[in-house]
Amino acid sequence: MESGTRTIILVIELAALFFAVTVAVQLFQARFGSERLRRWIGGRPAVAALKGIALGFVTPFCTFTAVPMVIGLRQARVPAAGYVAFIVAAPVLDPVLFGALVLIAGAQTAAIYAAIAFVGAFGLAMIAERVNLDRRLPPADQLITTTTCGSECASGTSQWRGLRAELPAAAGAARSLLVGMAPILIAGIALSLAIEALVPPSVTERLTAANPSLSIPIAAALGTPLYVSTALFVPLADALSTSGVGIGAIVALTIAGAGANLPEFVILSKLARPRIIATFFAYVFGVAVVGGFVTQAVVG
Repeated sequence: MESGTRTIILVIELAALFFAVTVAVQLFQARFGSERLRRWIGGRPAVAALKGIALGFVTPFCTFTAVPMVIGLRQARVPAAGYVAFIVAAPVLDPVLFGALVLIAGAQTAAIYAAIAFVGAFGLAMIAERVNLDRRLPPADQLITTTTCGSECASGTSQWRGLRAELPAAAGAARSLLVGMAPILIAGIALSLAIEALVPPSVTERLTAANPSLSIPIAAALGTPLYVSTALFVPLADALSTSGVGIGAIVALTIAGAGANLPEFVILSKLARPRIIATFFAYVFGVAVVGGFVTQAVVG
């Protein structure tokens, strides 16, 4: 009963946040136009990637709520480097998660974690631009059937009619996207809670502590199916730290859990082909393992 209530509450919270973010993105496009958004987040690939990382840091969304922003960036034809950097950085460079890591593992470890996450997001953004990822994804307009100003937003010729006049269209676009995403949103949340119940901190602690030489890749592998929200991360990382598990394993688990997890896989399946998502997961897993070993070598 408690698990069911928690699932319902989490679904309502995330659905409300998802809806609000979509409305905000649609209103932003109607007010400023896609041309201005492209100028703000676009530019040369390296510049777009840096802007995407900065946007991800100041908007600490989980993957679920980052999706409307990514769709908005793609609708505005922002370069792939910009939106890929954003969707990687938003959950991993969460300031709250960073602060929790400072308290649990120390400022030096948190700084190394942030540097590795930054390099990982930037590197994947450059790869996405190199392989022309945008042409390998379905058009963003297929996900939102109603928009505030359609092609006028892209051309920059839309006329802002005021919040009261624009809000119904923005709400309609948000409702369209939420309806399309609702089944996978619910599935992702249910999967997240089920995994959290089946893999308590004691299991992770026991597996990593029993295999010291393999603790970092094991932690990264265990982090992949977990949806590492701050609420889960704090007791998990604290339990690992208290039991003497190396700091590298904690960093690996954090990067893998925040940056690539099964609930994220479920929702990203709406935006990209399985092969692209699998490549993304393999990349984040690799960054998590490398980051764990680097942290262990410097701090441990």
